Amino acid sequence: MVGVKNNRRTKYTINLIKESFLILLETKKLPQITVTEICNHADINRGTFYLHYKDPFELFEIMQSEFNKELEETLQEGDRPCTSEESMINLLNIIQDKKTMYQILISESGKNSFLLRALLEQNWNEAFSTNYSFTYKVYGSIGVINQWLESNGAESPETIAKLILSLGHENINV
Repeated sequence: MVGVKNNRRTKYTINLIKESFLILLETKKLPQITVTEICNHADINRGTFYLHYKDPFELFEIMQSEFNKELEETLQEGDRPCTSEESMINLLNIIQDKKTMYQILISESGKNSFLLRALLEQNWNEAFSTNYSFTYKVYGSIGVINQWLESNGAESPETIAKLILSLGHENINV
């Protein structure tokens, strides 16, 4: 039905807007993207865009929030806590599947605060967050993930997870 928030057509339109926006973000900075460009690329009218979003900045914030929520939900799946390796593989699968969004989030914010939070929330003891060794390992993990994506993710998420864990996450000692 038209006008129903979660009908198939509405979901399709929202996905089309998001996909068009991501394509534009690959070549332009967020402040340079206009509603008209998004609409032209998605082949929709401006009224349709404004029915769902106030402006490109709100669209970006919503997409960032959805990405972060997906990370958090995936890392907390299941009845039992994931092992560090399972959690890392899940995290890498999301990042690989949403590579464009991940890279845009880093380039727009200039930092990996959402990824840093995800890594810190793993089954690693909170006491380690003030330990220099732990900080080094977390930022090293982020560096490995970034390099993996820059090389087009040739290795599997399982291989990268094992590499990251072999760099010291399994046996963090204070």
